[in-house]
Amino acid sequence: MVRNLSVDIALEEISRIESLIKPYEYQAYEARETLRFLSDLRESLNRMDKEKLADALKNLRNIESRAMPYRGFDIVERALQHAKKLEEELKKILES
Repeated sequence: MVRNLSVDIALEEISRIESLIKPYEYQAYEARETLRFLSDLRESLNRMDKEKLADALKNLRNIESRAMPYRGFDIVERALQHAKKLEEELKKILES
């Protein structure tokens, strides 16, 4: 049960991050790359590919460094908060 709930929460966090940064997809390379990463992550969650999820967790930890040039912008800070929640849920999924 926890696993399903964590997957649902993770998918919701992905959607929230996407909705925040989607308007910047064509203005910032980092936004485009993050959207591509989130799309791949969503697919891995739907397939429950734990190997790819473990790789995604490692890459998710780099999201803050990708956002560094944009720190201080409200949208970026909110996206990073959702990324932290997403990271927590991925850890739960991988532990189950």
